Amino acid sequence: MKLNIRTLGVLASAGAMVLSSTIALASSATAASMKSIPTYEIGYEGPLSNGNASTGLYEYWGVQLAVKQWNANKNRKFNIQVVPGDDQGDPNIAPQVAQGFVLNPSIVAVVGPAFSGASIAGLQIYGNAKMAEVSPSATRVSITVKDPTAAAGSQGPFNTLHNFFRVVANDGVQGPADGAYLDKNFGGKGKILVVSDTSSYGGGLATQVLGAIKSSDRANGGQVVDLPYSNACTTGGTGTSDLIPQQDLTGVSAVFYGGYYCDFNQVIAGLRSTDNFTGAIMSGDGSDEPQVIGSLPTSDFSNPVIVTCACSNSTPAAWTAAYKNVSGNSSHLAPGPYSAESFDATNLLLKAMSGLKTVNRANILKAVKTITYAGLTKTIKFDAAGDVAGNAIFANQIKCTGSTDDTCTIKQLGLE
Repeated sequence: MKLNIRTLGVLASAGAMVLSSTIALASSATAASMKSIPTYEIGYEGPLSNGNASTGLYEYWGVQLAVKQWNANKNRKFNIQVVPGDDQGDPNIAPQVAQGFVLNPSIVAVVGPAFSGASIAGLQIYGNAKMAEVSPSATRVSITVKDPTAAAGSQGPFNTLHNFFRVVANDGVQGPADGAYLDKNFGGKGKILVVSDTSSYGGGLATQVLGAIKSSDRANGGQVVDLPYSNACTTGGTGTSDLIPQQDLTGVSAVFYGGYYCDFNQVIAGLRSTDNFTGAIMSGDGSDEPQVIGSLPTSDFSNPVIVTCACSNSTPAAWTAAYKNVSGNSSHLAPGPYSAESFDATNLLLKAMSGLKTVNRANILKAVKTITYAGLTKTIKFDAAGDVAGNAIFANQIKCTGSTDDTCTIKQLGLE
């Protein structure tokens, strides 16, 4: 099966066009379709540049599609414009983006942040402004509820002002499902090594995975091996790919990596170049990116690589075609992980706004807390903590057996 490979170069170029595409979409809507009605702005916060930009761009175009369709509706009560906020997935940058959004009185709500660390870093800023955040992809458990598996001081919950919501299951659902799958399928063949990039997302997911693996099947004394979060694939220097092969991999049948796809590419390469490791490799939704397949020689996939995600694994053909019309200008890229979830998150906010007599941040926040929205991916309703109902986890097993990507297959797995 020929895989649809989307390279980082294409996505990076598309990222450079994000602001221009925003202006183009807004300008096209300002003509006949824009009525003399109020215009509100919603922010999108996520990584739109650097190594993990793919995630942010997939989501951003989902937001753009929802807004384009909204502004084309003749019966709408208001117009919408999107303001992109590039936090690069970095908790150190996220507060600056949050502060900028909060200080802009035209911005009434936010789709995002995309990443867990960035979400935690900006929560207090958004919360103090009574601004609703609806994330398509931030999955760390302790953002919304206490996580007893996390290290002391990071157990949460951090969503103390109750302004954060997410449209996907948290890692308390995904992690145990991943760990149980590994234990069932690989525990009897050897030990299972769980590693983390120590990011808020990667570390949290890894502890959830380890908890579902039987003590007798755990490598390295049943601890998560923490490796520095370096984004070495874009910044250079020592990264996870250099450090994982230094672990004792004797008798290890599978490795789980909690982290993001940018470094996961190198993790796979490092493990496959280690003579004494021939086992399986698994990672979570942070590594669910098509370029994981396309950026490595197929010989590196002689054994399966498994990537799981709480995101939807398919979209209707008509929606996919509409998405391509707004993605990447002339590139017309297909939807990726969390594209559909970002579309749903945006439309949920728009539905909440459309039912208000007075549209402002506080009223939107109140409406989001009680809304039920039938979206593209699922029916979305939030509990008191801000988590969505439902626990669907999808997994793809990637296996290549030949010299070209024509011989690579992706097999949908069940995680029961």
